[in-house]
Amino acid sequence: MNKLLLRTLTGVIYVALIVAGLLWGGTTGFSLICTLFALLGITEFLKMTKGDLKNHRATYVADLAIGLSIVDFPALTQGGLDSIIIFALEISSLILLRGVMQLYIRSERPATDIALSFLSILYVAVPLMLAGVINEAEGPLTMLLIFIMIWLNDTGAFLVGSAIGRHRLFERLSPKKSWEGFFGGLLFCLIAGYLAPILSADDFAGYPMRYVGLGVLVCVFSTWGDLFESMIKRAAGVKDSGNILPGHGGMLDRIDSILFVVPASLVYLALTSFFC
Repeated sequence: MNKLLLRTLTGVIYVALIVAGLLWGGTTGFSLICTLFALLGITEFLKMTKGDLKNHRATYVADLAIGLSIVDFPALTQGGLDSIIIFALEISSLILLRGVMQLYIRSERPATDIALSFLSILYVAVPLMLAGVINEAEGPLTMLLIFIMIWLNDTGAFLVGSAIGRHRLFERLSPKKSWEGFFGGLLFCLIAGYLAPILSADDFAGYPMRYVGLGVLVCVFSTWGDLFESMIKRAAGVKDSGNILPGHGGMLDRIDSILFVVPASLVYLALTSFFC
């Protein structure tokens, strides 16, 4: 199959999965999508930083158990206080178990191993859990708008950067990125942020400028998220985080921007909710 066609088909399926989960899947549906992303993302991160996971089977399973449990938190809160207490006990037990496990593993770098385990959870699982929080607090259309802004930022950066990109943005980590591309992506995000509350005023709380500001934030943190993953890949000596998505690379290559954008967006939306 033609590479461009394969890449396009993979991208369409990826986008359709997210849109369907947000608009028709409810809290549980979107949580399942985030859980899938976390499963693949944590696995890819640990492979890049630790190497062959056959040598880390037990800790890998523990890391996944902690990460996937954290991602499911927004769905669990639907059960009320009892569910939250059970969640807290589960996570506490798993974290303690992971620490104890490291004591019985012969490793030349135990501190690094356990630090990478917890970084995989902090870097991948926690932002995906916070995406569920935004979905619950602000509504699925706001979360969808964030995804759309990320996709438009990538599109605008590619189109403008390919056409007139001359000045390197961060050559050490990503030689192809340019300042011209950055501002092209920013323009696309600003347009999306301006139009969203106009086209669907009932679904977006607060003043329209709130979402223009969100567009600026998404553009900046999306770029940083992409650069952060590039830094990890360069340290690991790999081009892509994996090959699960034909034509696109790994799951982390698709969600790297989301992992930085979501925590920043949650803070921004929470703060602006007091003034809008």
